[in-house]
Amino acid sequence: MLPLKPYLCLLLLLLAMAIPSKSQVRTIDSLQSVLDKTTKDSTRCEILYMIASAYEKVDYTIARKIFDSLLILSEKINYTVLQGHVCNEIGGLGFDHGDYPLALKYYNRAAMLYNAAEGADKMYGLASVYNNIGGILSLLNDLETALRYYLKSLAEYEKLKDTTRMVTIYFNIGFVYSDMGEWNKSYEHMHNSARLIHGSINNESNTKSICRLATICFRTGRLNEGVKYLRISDSLINLTKDDLTNIYYHHAYGEYYRHLKNYRKAIQSHLQAYDYANRWHDPYYVADESAELGVDYLAIKNYDSAEIYFNKSLNVAFEYNYRPKILVALGSLSGLERDKGNFTRAYEYKERQASFADSLVKVQNHYRILLMDEEFEAEKRHNEIIQLQKDKQIQALSLKQQYTLNYFLAALVAALLLIVFLGFRNFRHRQKLTRQQGELQQQRIRELEKDRQLLTVDAMLKGQEEERSRLAKDLHDGLGGLLSGVKYSLTNVKDNLVVTPENKAVFDRSLDMLDISITELRRVAHNMMPEMLVKFGLDEALKEYCNANATSRVAVKYQSLGMEQRPDQTTEIIVYRIVQELLTNILKHSGASETFVQLIRDDKRLSIIVEDNGKGFDVASLETSKGAGWTNIRSRVEYLKGQLDIHSQPGKGTLVNIEINM
Repeated sequence: MLPLKPYLCLLLLLLAMAIPSKSQVRTIDSLQSVLDKTTKDSTRCEILYMIASAYEKVDYTIARKIFDSLLILSEKINYTVLQGHVCNEIGGLGFDHGDYPLALKYYNRAAMLYNAAEGADKMYGLASVYNNIGGILSLLNDLETALRYYLKSLAEYEKLKDTTRMVTIYFNIGFVYSDMGEWNKSYEHMHNSARLIHGSINNESNTKSICRLATICFRTGRLNEGVKYLRISDSLINLTKDDLTNIYYHHAYGEYYRHLKNYRKAIQSHLQAYDYANRWHDPYYVADESAELGVDYLAIKNYDSAEIYFNKSLNVAFEYNYRPKILVALGSLSGLERDKGNFTRAYEYKERQASFADSLVKVQNHYRILLMDEEFEAEKRHNEIIQLQKDKQIQALSLKQQYTLNYFLAALVAALLLIVFLGFRNFRHRQKLTRQQGELQQQRIRELEKDRQLLTVDAMLKGQEEERSRLAKDLHDGLGGLLSGVKYSLTNVKDNLVVTPENKAVFDRSLDMLDISITELRRVAHNMMPEMLVKFGLDEALKEYCNANATSRVAVKYQSLGMEQRPDQTTEIIVYRIVQELLTNILKHSGASETFVQLIRDDKRLSIIVEDNGKGFDVASLETSKGAGWTNIRSRVEYLKGQLDIHSQPGKGTLVNIEINM
């Protein structure tokens, strides 16, 4: 993986999320803004890589242009691992658009670059490239070669002990074996995939593996085992809303009902899978599920519907060049015409299938040759690089020998100068030492003064929180209980008095006002020392606080990452007060309609991000501001030895970023 900075990791995480295109464009703009402020070449490369990755979902042409320019820039600064990532992404663009020669060219180039890397970068890179090449070859029905590359990918992930990705690779291998008709081998590898899901964090991959394993069980006659995996998939499917996962889920149920010869229910399940395939916008699965529906309708002799779906599968396969699906569709149409008694048309489809199978063999051979050529060129370039490195080493050794003689002569002169210099230096060193001792004393005095100020702030903050806690408890237990008792007494009095309707209305309004007073008292007590903060910690307390402050006028969204382990109580209280103060400022002054609060914690750092889309302000005005709110925020951040960054312009909202060392 790229050695990205912490704030860049956050941006990459946002890019990886399934967000709408409008938000995607906004994220690209944010990254561009960061890029404009960055001067370091390696960091600029990393940001450009994320911008190009974001454009992959927005505009293919722009993404390709950025990747091409990034490839040149990363070559100039010798950023080998990033070059590998870029070649891998360009290969992926070719893969997605059916340009398999381009994809294979860049995948092999990426493999060469990853081979020049070391450690996890090398293994992750090679595993990704081998998996992608296997995907292309499986689409071309060159299943044996695809299997070879999947196994190479699996070997790299096994070295890394990456269980999550091993689930996916075993799944791909099992899929290839099922396409080859080797159902028992497919069962073996899909079973390995399902066996590893307990160590995987990818719910989508886990669910797909279980569903596919259930399908294979029904194909191999393992009915009871298949039903067991269907039950597991029932619980897993609730953990994901992914359309692709739902395709596998409903397809498995279609296979189950087909195995039971309940073709009506099989059709219902395959129709659901077909609908999800259309929602997923993936023609591969549309062609696949169309073929399955054709098989179901043919089983109940509904020839018209079977022909419609077989032709749908054939047309989609032709349109997107899914050659194995074309073979299957032609064979299915031949069988349909045979069952209808149209033996002439059945023979015509069979002839088309045989002719297309011959052309497919030629295409497979072409890509095998292309792949071998690319591998040869990659190996050739790799050897050239090694030879260049050896030549540089020889040249460097020769220069070193020449320099050694020059250094020896220079050393004699330097020794004479050194003797003179040392005497002068000793005198100057004594003077400097005297000055440094004076500066150290002054620095120590400043540090002691700062420590005294921090102790004062610590005592003040603790005193404030203790006083808040005491007041909250007194208000809640004392005055709150007293008001509740008064309400109870008045309610009892009301039931035992005879009053006029007018007095009764006044009495009821008084009781309502007493209820409002009790509620407001509890709210004030809760804000002074939230019970959620004490019992459940900072994450739950802020989540509740943000939800409580969300209104129809202002949407307050809260997100946290890595907050499973609670900070110490003092840090929790101070961070809570900081966010509370920031939200109060936003609700009072910003005029915003959306506010976003985010907490991110890793092993050594806690990041607090509060952003709004309000009217913004001139950050320079804070230097002369006499408001207590920002003063309190700064003092609390300084107490935690954190860093406060404020980004805002009039009319462009405000972003507050606070970094605290844990």
